Amino acid sequence: MNMPLSVPEEIYLACRYFLPRILFWQSEWGDLAIALSDFPKDCTDVSTPEFWEHWRSGWSKLGDRYVAQAETCSYKMGQRHLFRSAASCYHWAEFMYFSDSAQKSALRQRVKDCFLKSWDENVRPLNPGKIEWNGVVIPYYLLLPDNVDPHQPLPCVILSNGLDSVTEVEVITFAEHFVDRGFAAFLFDGPGQGINLGRSPIPVNFEEVVASIVDTLSADARIDENRLGFFGVSFGGYIALRVAKHLGNKFKAVVNLSGGPYITPFDKMKRRLKEDFQYAFMEPEKTAMPDLFDRLTLDLSGGCETNVLSIHGELDDIFPVRGIQDLDRKWGDRHRAIVYEQEVHVCLNQINQYIVAIADWMGSQLAPENTV
Repeated sequence: MNMPLSVPEEIYLACRYFLPRILFWQSEWGDLAIALSDFPKDCTDVSTPEFWEHWRSGWSKLGDRYVAQAETCSYKMGQRHLFRSAASCYHWAEFMYFSDSAQKSALRQRVKDCFLKSWDENVRPLNPGKIEWNGVVIPYYLLLPDNVDPHQPLPCVILSNGLDSVTEVEVITFAEHFVDRGFAAFLFDGPGQGINLGRSPIPVNFEEVVASIVDTLSADARIDENRLGFFGVSFGGYIALRVAKHLGNKFKAVVNLSGGPYITPFDKMKRRLKEDFQYAFMEPEKTAMPDLFDRLTLDLSGGCETNVLSIHGELDDIFPVRGIQDLDRKWGDRHRAIVYEQEVHVCLNQINQYIVAIADWMGSQLAPENTV
């Protein structure tokens, strides 16, 4: 006898932390039910490779179904919708999967391929390009708002991924809000990010990558180099704080979404988080990670030369909230914090509210009257 299709209760309880993230970005509850319907009910430990192997399999199969339907769809808008859903499925298949680096890289390539097939260049060109930093090729998209005046350079927000996000799913969604606000948006896959994850390690001195991006934008007549903003999510939020500290004079405003000046000690992290950091930094030895975390600790002395907005969860177990409190003390009026008392990392239940608040705040900071 057939049973109604649903998410197994045991699997729902195991993965409920991730669900707001998955449902906000291009997926529906029905996708969850299909992708997870065959999940073994006794495989509920998210710290094990077995859990994420089953997870990868379910989401990959659903992505394949969307692609197959897209390839036979008779109208363009339907094709684009299906390919965008496929891109999302392939990302969820790999985002916390670390058992097979070749398979993870292949899934990330599928995300990018499906996203490009989903995008309507006639509505909004992606303006893709590439820059190079220390031998790493950094692909980017430069999104522009509608009705651009070619004689009026635009303010621009640079957006940075976290350790396990991708430009074509999470970051593009944030970028579209900035573009709707009238800004250009620069999205990129830096070393250890996006398509470069597993191919090159994330550098400690990531602000040097951002400096190269600033140089690229400064040479673009469409961009007002005096009205630049920066946005980073999760570890990208940490990068945002490094940008504020080391490149603050280049930016009018910086948004740190759930990053912090220091990270929870490596030995106190959950197993999957440890693997996430090791994979992104391409460090196979766990014994090297505490020293790396020490080197990542951000020196807050000397303040910064830009305005910073931090969005944080009081229960964050990756970047402790006391780091946000330290930013308030050390950076004074340059730092503003919104802390959600009942939220953990990235405040996933609040996305629908803070994504608009962030764009609104960035608009106030990049307004022409604030340009010196």
